[in-house]
Amino acid sequence: MPKTKVDLVYTMEEGNNNSQSQRRRNGAGRTLILAFLAMVVGYYLAGNINRIWRDTSGVKHDFEVMRTYARITIPEGEGFDLSPAELAREAEKAVRRVNDLMSPRGEASDIARLNSLAANEWREVDPLTWTVVMEALRWNRLTDGAFDPTIGPVKRLFRFDREETEKWPGEGELRQAKSRVGADKILFNREGMRLAFSQSGMTLDLGAIAKCFAVDQAAEVLIAHGVKNAVVDIGGELRVIGQKPGNPPAPWRTGIRNPRGDEPLEELPLADAAVATSGDYENYFIYKGKRYEHIIDPRTGLPLAEGTASVTVVHPASCLAADALATSLCVLGPKAGGEFIRAQALGLFSSGLRVIMLTVGEGGKLIRTEYVVDKAGGVSENVSEVTP
Repeated sequence: MPKTKVDLVYTMEEGNNNSQSQRRRNGAGRTLILAFLAMVVGYYLAGNINRIWRDTSGVKHDFEVMRTYARITIPEGEGFDLSPAELAREAEKAVRRVNDLMSPRGEASDIARLNSLAANEWREVDPLTWTVVMEALRWNRLTDGAFDPTIGPVKRLFRFDREETEKWPGEGELRQAKSRVGADKILFNREGMRLAFSQSGMTLDLGAIAKCFAVDQAAEVLIAHGVKNAVVDIGGELRVIGQKPGNPPAPWRTGIRNPRGDEPLEELPLADAAVATSGDYENYFIYKGKRYEHIIDPRTGLPLAEGTASVTVVHPASCLAADALATSLCVLGPKAGGEFIRAQALGLFSSGLRVIMLTVGEGGKLIRTEYVVDKAGGVSENVSEVTP
């Protein structure tokens, strides 16, 4: 049947409305496309193009290095240009770089090559190795020799395998080994980053601070990629960035181990800080009923006997500094260690510091001594007995 005039008018109006709706939809689609393209161009110009498609899932990245475990924890959404998983792998590369350079063995190791040199034979080292050696020498000077990276010849005379032993090096062996110890026997040329020993038979051992330097290197990689919150943990030595995300955010937490038990002694809340612990509970031996730990007193050439069970240092910026101080305080002991902290409060520790020392008192009781250095250089001290 032919359409009436009314039918034709309705059909034409309906068609016009459909055309207008279609044009509006097309216009909106073009606007969205243009907005998306503008965003892509903006991200490209800002160097953040990968953020559009990257996986933002959080990650706990575990691996083994330096004869211990390691974990890099990065929450969801962290970083500018890489996913948390990719960031963790980049941080691991930084750790392995330090290990390769400063391990006592390996073809890529500066330390292995240095330790094979004759007296007065020079070797150029990597800038990272140079940095750690210079820090070791600085701590040696600050502590009047309580920290010494050349203690290897003496350390090799003892076995720290948690066993009881009847063996003790003879006086001649100790005397000969001690003659090859001394940070003042390290020669260095700043211009060429070259190192040498003034005496044959010397060795350089950066084990006391290389691990924490690797922690710092990994943390700096994450920070450079825009990470605001994360944790780098290598064998219990930590660097925390920011806080643990949440509503509201909360501090990251770690535990101080009871050196005479298995349970944590206390928890430490942490934000933007580094933590290192030295103690006598992992590497030690028993001789004539007395525990000797793996830390050697460079001044005597002997392992530390029961006295300072552990030292935990919380430093606001450097895991390396925390580790060097923890080792030094084990050697210095509570009295001289407290004097050292007070003497350095206005200079070395003026950015803030927390130290928890656990010493063995009468009857084997643990004594807890805590020092807190505020940003003005003030030092508070608190001593208490640890309840079993």
